[in-house]
Amino acid sequence: MTASTQPLPKDLFPYIGKEGEDLPRFDPQKPLPPKVAPNPRLVANMGLHTIPAKPVPPLALLGIAGVTDIIQQMPTPNIMPANLTRCRPDKFSDAFFVDRRLNGFNPGKLNRTIGQEWQYVVRYDCRKYAVDPGGILPATIEARFVLRGHSLYAHSIQYVLREGNNISNAPITNSPGDADWEWAKRLFRSAEFLFQETQAHLARTHLNVEQYAMAYYRNVKNNKIAELLEPHFEGLLNINKLGANIIFGDEGVIPQSSTISTTDVEKLLKEEVSRLNYHTWHPRMQALQDFVSNNHYDRAAIAVWEIVEQYVGKFFQDYESAIRSDWAEIEGMSQDLVGHSILKRELGTLKIHNINDLKKLCIYVIYHSSFLHSWTNYKQYEDGGDIEYAALGLWDEKHPSFDPAVAAKRNIGQVLITWTLSSVRYNPIMENGSSLLKDLLWQRRDEIQPGLPLEMLMMSIHI
Repeated sequence: MTASTQPLPKDLFPYIGKEGEDLPRFDPQKPLPPKVAPNPRLVANMGLHTIPAKPVPPLALLGIAGVTDIIQQMPTPNIMPANLTRCRPDKFSDAFFVDRRLNGFNPGKLNRTIGQEWQYVVRYDCRKYAVDPGGILPATIEARFVLRGHSLYAHSIQYVLREGNNISNAPITNSPGDADWEWAKRLFRSAEFLFQETQAHLARTHLNVEQYAMAYYRNVKNNKIAELLEPHFEGLLNINKLGANIIFGDEGVIPQSSTISTTDVEKLLKEEVSRLNYHTWHPRMQALQDFVSNNHYDRAAIAVWEIVEQYVGKFFQDYESAIRSDWAEIEGMSQDLVGHSILKRELGTLKIHNINDLKKLCIYVIYHSSFLHSWTNYKQYEDGGDIEYAALGLWDEKHPSFDPAVAAKRNIGQVLITWTLSSVRYNPIMENGSSLLKDLLWQRRDEIQPGLPLEMLMMSIHI
């Protein structure tokens, strides 16, 4: 094939669905271009963490795809490796409940309140989503926390239960010491798990970053910005293509293990991506307004954001003229971003107006690809590896549709996928990052490591 007949990047990286309506994603029915196919090092890394151990598969059959074939062989989640909660005798304590809202796998959800007995609240609204027969998912649920000095304490949990999909029940409030307090915490942890997987993990990192990766791959060929961005896109399109079936498709773990349908999972994903804009987002937007002594997430998030600002700023300082010399590629990237964006109109645009916008975009993408994904992904097994502690779906055992065998399969599906996703440690920054990025992270490790050890901080969303 001559150079003139080589396929264009836009043909190699086709979008799926309707422009401006569907998630701006690579069409999972199309083959991955060689440029983004998994390399042998990634294949070997994933193969090491497939259960049971298997020979390294062909590139087309990457490790995680085998997980769903193993579910029937696993009789109970308890034979899996121990997780954080199974090793914590205090896992049902109120103090641990508070700590996980601060530092667990679904961070940044505490909101300040005014004029209440409590100062912070985490709320999940599930009213838009239908529940499968026999499933237990509150219509709304909120956990409230009291600030005393520099510590948070559990105040109460209020929730509205459904009867089927009827949401007419009155709110129920439970406080520490109430007979149903432990049930209220379990109900909250289950709803939180659903939002962790759909919004914090899949939508905000995987699918949000994919819209930038698609616009990049379809347009950027010669621009110097490739040296900065491309290492942080490695593996993303491959894992998202696999995830279309394994994680959130019709047979995916989330619809299969939770109480909501594939359609509602996709609705949750789109709702989250539609409100994300690199122009306006900063981790301080979701940081606690008060100092809390064991709030490790906020300190780590802000430190890493500032590090990425320095890292990107130095790159632009060194190579701004080179970036400008191929600006037509950035304009093409901007056009694809805007044309396929599902961002709500009132929240602005993803357009790259100038070089400062491009700098903001790079900071946002690198932060989400590295720190935020590492936090939400590698903490999954800490809670999700223990069905007794946190189940993606709760089920009424007295309901006529309840089947213990189906429930067991759902549970092992959750444990297997969270273990696999949390165990594949490919491309750590402290091994494969640039010397500048590694040095900046090392200098501020005391702010980052109480929340996330540096060895768990990866370059890209590869799993």
